Amino acid sequence: MNLPNDLRLNLERELRGYDPRSLARVTAEAAARYRDPTAGPPPRGPLAAAAYAATRMPATYAACAAALGELAARLPAFGPRTLLDAGAGSGATLWAASLIWPALERATLIEADRDMATLGQRLAASATAPAVRGAVWVRADLTAAWDAPPHDLVTAAYVLGELPDDARPTLVARLWERARGALVLIEPGTPRGWATIRAAREQLRATGAALIAPCPHQQACPLPADDWCHFSRRLARGRLHRTLKGAELGYEDEKYAYIAVARQPGQPVGARVLRHPLVRSGYIELTLCTPDGIRRLSVTRSAGATWRMARDLRWGDTLPPEFLNDPQPPARD
Repeated sequence: MNLPNDLRLNLERELRGYDPRSLARVTAEAAARYRDPTAGPPPRGPLAAAAYAATRMPATYAACAAALGELAARLPAFGPRTLLDAGAGSGATLWAASLIWPALERATLIEADRDMATLGQRLAASATAPAVRGAVWVRADLTAAWDAPPHDLVTAAYVLGELPDDARPTLVARLWERARGALVLIEPGTPRGWATIRAAREQLRATGAALIAPCPHQQACPLPADDWCHFSRRLARGRLHRTLKGAELGYEDEKYAYIAVARQPGQPVGARVLRHPLVRSGYIELTLCTPDGIRRLSVTRSAGATWRMARDLRWGDTLPPEFLNDPQPPARD
């Protein structure tokens, strides 16, 4: 996945004013804090905002585009005209939403960090999408007093995990109250990130919210406590991106966990692929989340159309209900 061309060009222009060595230093400091949240507060200031945009905005955009795309696939009639993004950072979620729903008209972005919001506004100033250009940026602390009217779509990406544990349920409830149509929450695809999403999932499920994605059912999550539900999206790295991360590969895989809920049910699916399919000699092993729980399935060549479908499956894909109706032998150990 690549950034939209106008965002990529705007970001490259913004970064020309910074010394790459200084950006690399701040990037390393931020990465250390990401690995160990107890290491102290993250770097702040214009340099830190620029380093974040250079190294994390592409990954955030990729994860948001993937999660929002799943919402759109399950709710094809949902066409949000307004977006509220809480903890907007430099605006990656808005850019992703405007690509998926070009008819998006208005957006409100809440961000506490002045330098991050300022950078986000500059990046958006010459965007092609009117909703990105005309977005209203609001400086507010999500754990303090803030308010916003209801919006069709409400999002919070890589936000809940940054808050104290006891502040998360309150924020989730406030975001859901302001969602006329749907709410999407995204966190890193780590055990800790998934635990945050899982808690929000159960909180929202208890209120009667319809679970849209990634879940193919409305029941309690069937995963055991020592496992976690997450997905991956591959994104391209530019030259500066590789330099700042000390990386050689021209791409990276962003792991993320998410939950999308709505005021109305989504189109039903039979299952979702939870792991990379394992291609064996003569059969393909699938680990699926289904309405009946976690299911391991071996699809053999003799399955005909089911086999041909299984060959094209990727981690995170959904399956139609009829896929599970074809008799299959049990998974092999």
